[in-house]
Amino acid sequence: MKADIFYQRIVEIAGQSPNKRYAPLTDLHTDILSRYLNAIRTMTSKDAARVSMDGRTLGQVVGHIAEWERFTILAAGEMMAGVGWPQIMSISGYIEPDGRTLNFTNGDDFNAYQATKHATWPWQRIQELAIRTATTLHVLFAQPTLLSPQCLEQTRVYEWYLPNGVKLAVPVGWYLWMVTLEQEAVDHADDLGLDDDG
Repeated sequence: MKADIFYQRIVEIAGQSPNKRYAPLTDLHTDILSRYLNAIRTMTSKDAARVSMDGRTLGQVVGHIAEWERFTILAAGEMMAGVGWPQIMSISGYIEPDGRTLNFTNGDDFNAYQATKHATWPWQRIQELAIRTATTLHVLFAQPTLLSPQCLEQTRVYEWYLPNGVKLAVPVGWYLWMVTLEQEAVDHADDLGLDDDG
């Protein structure tokens, strides 16, 4: 998806009331997820070994997206339990599958940790993680009985500065949903060969 179209839609959606913003954001997520999963499912091990624009392999880029989505799944649990500022917002409380809890200085620190980890993983393992996390996150956000508009709205307001110069002040729950879509639809779209017909 072209970045300007994506951010225009995000601004339009964010400008609506919480109950009215839910359906169009769900529709946008469903569309982006379909494109993203198609790209991931058709990527071969050879494709995954290619170097991306930022110097990581495509496999590491997909792993990067998957780990942020996994972190957001952890945050979703916190929000469903009534937490207004989930730990992801301070890049802390990341739980590895073995139970270790990790805290990071910043997003770059988190990204470097994940890139190092995924450099040793076979593509199939990264691919399975990416499909699982993307699908799980879609279910969590797109089922109004889980992360309902009220649940998302009860989180603390976050100021998000978009690349198009717009500042959005939205509750963290909505921000985490929108930034997840940004990762798939804009940030790594060129590397993953996602179509950008809007």
